[in-house]
Parts: sequence; C-alpha cells; structure tokens
Amino acid sequence: MKILCLTSRFPYPLEKGDKLRIFHQIVGLAAYHDIYLIAITDKAHTKAELEMLAPYTKGLFVIRISPWERWVSLFKAMFSGLPFQTAWFYSPDVHNHINNIVSEVKPDHIFCQLARMAEYAIHQPFKKTLDYMDCFGKSMSKRAKVAKGLNAWLHKIEAKRMMAYEEEIAMKFDHLTIISQQDKEQFEFALAKDIRVIPNGIGSYFNVTKSLLPKTFQFVFVGNMSYLPNVETVEYIVQQILPSCKADSNLLIAGASPNPRVKSLESKNVMVSGWIEDIRDAYLSGKIFLAPMWSGTGQQNKILEAMALGVPCITTQIVNNAIGATHLKEILIADSKDDFLKMIQLLEDDQELYDKISINSRSFVKQNFDWNQSISGLNSIFAIN
Repeated sequence: MKILCLTSRFPYPLEKGDKLRIFHQIVGLAAYHDIYLIAITDKAHTKAELEMLAPYTKGLFVIRISPWERWVSLFKAMFSGLPFQTAWFYSPDVHNHINNIVSEVKPDHIFCQLARMAEYAIHQPFKKTLDYMDCFGKSMSKRAKVAKGLNAWLHKIEAKRMMAYEEEIAMKFDHLTIISQQDKEQFEFALAKDIRVIPNGIGSYFNVTKSLLPKTFQFVFVGNMSYLPNVETVEYIVQQILPSCKADSNLLIAGASPNPRVKSLESKNVMVSGWIEDIRDAYLSGKIFLAPMWSGTGQQNKILEAMALGVPCITTQIVNNAIGATHLKEILIADSKDDFLKMIQLLEDDQELYDKISINSRSFVKQNFDWNQSISGLNSIFAIN
C-alpha cells in the first residue's frame, strides 16, 4: 500500500514530540508499506538529516515555507477565522506543490499529522487519516487561564478557533487518531467517540542497559527547552523546589534550544546543557527525574524515556493520566510543592524504594509502550476500505 505522510516539520532531529512520533511511525510502517513523506520546513536540512529518512521512504519531499508566506497567511487568518497555528503552516504555493505531488503519487492512504496540516489534506480524493496527536484547542484554553494581558486574549481566541476547527475537520477524514485516552476525552464533539488511541512507544535505544554514569546531579529534566510548558517546569523546579532542598542539591536541564528564560536559571547548582548528542547521558547523570508539569497535552515522552532507563520519576497526576503508571510502584505522583518535596525526601531516605521504582519503571515501559503495538494499530486502520 502507498501511504503518503503529511507533516508540518521534517521529522529529524528528534528534539520535538511530533517529530519523534512520526519518525518512529514511518520507520515502523515502512516494513509493510511504501511510504512517501511530504514535510514542510522553514530551514535547510543537512544531507545527514535527510538521509535518516531516506531508507524508509520511496519518495521524500521537503517543501520550504518562507517567513513572508507565514506572516501573510497569519494576517489573512485574522479575518478568516482559521486557527493561527494552522495559518502559520499554510501557504497557497505550498498547497499547489502538495497537490502536484499527491496527483503524481496517487496514494492509497494519506496520513496527516496534526490539525495544523489538515488544510492540505481535506479535499484530497483519497482515504485519509488525521492524527490529532494532542487536544490543542483545550490546551490553548488552559494556557489562556494562566497567561496575562494580550497573551491571554490571543490564547483565548486561538482556543475557540482551534476547538471549532478540530470539530469541523473531523467529518472530512475517514479515520482519526490521538496519542492518549485523556486527550480523546477532552474533545466534546460527537465524532470524538470514533477517535482511535495510538500511543507512542519507546524504542530499543532506551530499552537497552547502558553503562551507568556517575549520578553527578540530584535532579534532571530533559525536553525541548523552547517549549513553554517545559520552560515553566524548570522555572518551577529552580524557584520553588530547589530552595527547599539540601544546599548541595543540583539540577541538570538538558534539551534543544533553551530560551533566554531557561538560560537565566543557570547557576552553580543549575546547569543548562542545551542539546546533548546521546540524550541518555543526560537522563542517567541524574538521580531523580523531576517533572512538575500542569500544562501541555499528550503523552510526555521524556517521562517514558527516563522510566525506560530506570531513573525514578516524580511528576503530576495529569501527566501520569496519559501514562497509567502506579504511584509508589513505577512512578511517584505529586501535585504541589509540598508533595514534590515529600516524594524527593522519600526517595533520598529509602534506597529500597528507589531501587524498586527504578526496576519497575523499566519493566512497565517495556510492557506497555512498544512501537510495534502502535504500528499494528495504524495498520489496522489503513486496512479498512
């Protein structure tokens, strides 16, 4: 079967959740289908980056979208009602280019990642699946409640537009998927009941036993450090949690593109490393993975990766809802500053508990988050006439 994937970013390097998800989906699907990838980008990609997808694709099309096209589209969206996020990734010229490729490929199925790419797919005369991935409309609504001033107003408008758009496009696709049951349940429109949950997996890269590094940091957090929920998370750790911990407690913040707010947190007790080539080194250098996250959507890959490597994780209930681990068995749950401090103290005082969480978390991820299972779910969707 010919599967044509539409993505809003070229899926490599794997520093963002959407790129990681579609990369592993393409790799897995390529064992069963001919995969064609159309990816939009706003930058040049190296030959090495392009070659990471080449072995898994029969056709690889990377289309540049210019800043000018983006700003023009964003301006038009002010009057059209299109979500700003969708407009940011839309260009009539790119649309024409995509139409030409689709006409040439004549796919059996179009797999569209994220609602922001739906405009390129909804009128195509082929079977179509949309991967919402996350519930972005509700995520924007949550952001509006904590943002201030103009930012709050813009998030409120975007939330209203995106929620209406997510419902509107649902009827224009043959199948719908999402990353977690928690996200599925946030949709309120009738067709949401038909959305298929396709979770992420953890590959062998994280499931293998790697030589243990010295635990040079008491705490570690890994993520795309230009993503606002991640920025707010590390600010919370540094400003709320660290001051109440032992004086020598230190934190490693690792991940791509740390923004100025993140860089400003660096001190003798806080290291901001930026991108690390082997991200396992970052996870394994920390004794405890801290993730006090109350915003954002989807399934937090960073938690699964830390658990797969046997690093005990302390996170919030809302994050664990998409994972389903058991408190004090495979993970530790905390929903306030005092809760986090209590869980930290528990791990520091009880080596037996620490070792149990480490072992159980590895087993839990291996048993419940397998890319092969996710690919099997997608294959069953594509097989439907």
